[in-house]
Parts: sequence; structure tokens; C-alpha cells
Amino acid sequence: MKKFFIPLILTSLLTLACGGRQEKSNIEEQQADTLAFVLEGDSTLYGLVCEGSTDTLLIFLPNDKVAEDPDTLNILDATRKRNIFGQLMTGDDVAVVRNNDDSTVADIVISMKNLRSTWRYKVLPTLHLHAGMDGMTEQQMIANLPDSVSEQLAVPHEYVLDLQNDHSVYSYSTVKMNQEQESVVEYPKAKHYGTWHLFNGKLLLTRMQIDTLGNLVPEAIDTAQFVMMNRDTLILNFSDGMTHYYPAKTTEE
Repeated sequence: MKKFFIPLILTSLLTLACGGRQEKSNIEEQQADTLAFVLEGDSTLYGLVCEGSTDTLLIFLPNDKVAEDPDTLNILDATRKRNIFGQLMTGDDVAVVRNNDDSTVADIVISMKNLRSTWRYKVLPTLHLHAGMDGMTEQQMIANLPDSVSEQLAVPHEYVLDLQNDHSVYSYSTVKMNQEQESVVEYPKAKHYGTWHLFNGKLLLTRMQIDTLGNLVPEAIDTAQFVMMNRDTLILNFSDGMTHYYPAKTTEE
């Protein structure tokens, strides 16, 4: 896939054109925010939210039109369909998917500032099968388990999906299992992702694997549909089901 890079110098121009104010602590982050990766065939537009935006109108300055006036996009239908993902704050950068038939309408709006974060999610283990369990139903297997093993099946592990400004990804489990635990229950291996991108309103996560030479190489791309996103929640719908994420700053027990 081809990649095109937007120079970081656009940050100041975009901010001035929008008339938005940036807090000092956000300047460095905003500079990285304007580094957008565009994939071939992707119609997603990147830019800033400008002053005057509401729940029905998005005042939007595209990154490729810094010398022009901001666009006014109708987001009433997107708001009703809950296709506004994240908070639209003046000065923040967003990704926009316009309507195919009406360029003044945005079908999807995604807050890049909200998306780029360290998200966490929890998974439960499954029972490690052994020869004596052949032919038994799951309920029968669980019913015959000692209490100590049943308790382990109810213990979730926390996994991390860290979406970086440069479109790299850190994904891992926060817990290391010992051999005794691994012999009783099995936790799914955390998928190792290398990069992330948006593509026509969907999130693409490039899964990596180690080849015979010990190098990390792309294995596959996992595609996720946005279901919900705010400061406290991210819900993504993958082909094998939905995953609910929460930010690293919170603790859920």
C-alpha cells in the first residue's frame, strides 16, 4: 500500500486558520497528530475541528486546504446514527468520511485525539483440555472441576492496545502465566500488531509474525468497525465479535 505523509509544519497553519487555541501541554501532541497516513483507495479526509462546530454542523479545515476557508459539513444524520466517534473539540484533529452523493455531508467523523490512546480490555480463560475430557460437554467438564480450577476460569487477564501517534501499535498482555496455571487454563495469546490505519471509517490493524529468519513481517490485517468511542469507552466490532476497551487511566476490577 502506498503512504503519503503530511508535513508537520502544517500544524501551525492549521491552528491559525481555524482560530483555535491550544494548551501548551498539547502542542507536541498536536504536531504528531497532523502526521496522517493515507492508504491507497481510502477516501478519509484529515483536518481540524474549527470554532463554531455543533452537533449538527462540523466546521472542518482539511489538511490539504490550509490556505482556504474551512468547510461546513452537515453531521446531523451522522449524529443520529451515532457515527460521531469521540469528542469534537475546537483545535482537535479528526478523520472525516464524506457522503458519496453529497460532499457537504459527513457520514462518519472520528476524533483522532481520542483514538490515539492506550486502551485496555479483559479476556477470560478457557479450560485446557486433556485426554480424560474427550466426549464431554463444556458444562460437564466444568461441573467435574475442583473449586480451585473453577475459580481460575473466572479470573480475567488484562490486555493492552496502545495506538501511537506515528501509527505504530503496542499490543500485549499485562499478566505473565506460570507453567502450573498454563496447564489448567488457557488464555488467548495477545495478537501482535505492528501498525494501525483508518480506511473509509474503519480501523485496520496489521498483525505481525516472526519469519524463519527472526524478522517481524506482516501476517494479516484485522479490520474493525467502530461501534462507540468516547473518553471512557472504545467498542470495536471485529469479524469474530466485539471487543470493549477502557482507557489505561481507569482501573476495573
